[in-house]
Amino acid sequence: MSSVEKRTTRTTSEQTSFGSSSSSSSSASSPSASRSVNVSSGTLAKLAFFTIAMIVFPIGTYFVTLDRYFEGNATYAGISAAVVANVVLISYVAVAVMEDSQSGPAPVSIKKQQ
Repeated sequence: MSSVEKRTTRTTSEQTSFGSSSSSSSSASSPSASRSVNVSSGTLAKLAFFTIAMIVFPIGTYFVTLDRYFEGNATYAGISAAVVANVVLISYVAVAVMEDSQSGPAPVSIKKQQ
């Protein structure tokens, strides 16, 4: 049986495995499928803050600068909103990198070969 025929004979439950090309028995016994991820509340708070900032700050910047600083020039106001969006994005990446580096290096596991 060719690989194309095998793909077409899969059931719908096997097709929802999000691109897994392995058989259903190996994906069902995979520890990552049943493992939950523990995320700290501080991390979720930072994500929520930057999500709201990514929505509010650029839009607010656009409307504030449109009439107050650029006298109706939408191009300059749009550029300033894009700059603010990039500042928020770079800030989020910097905070995420600092948070990751504060947790320390990941432990290295060495398997002995027999």
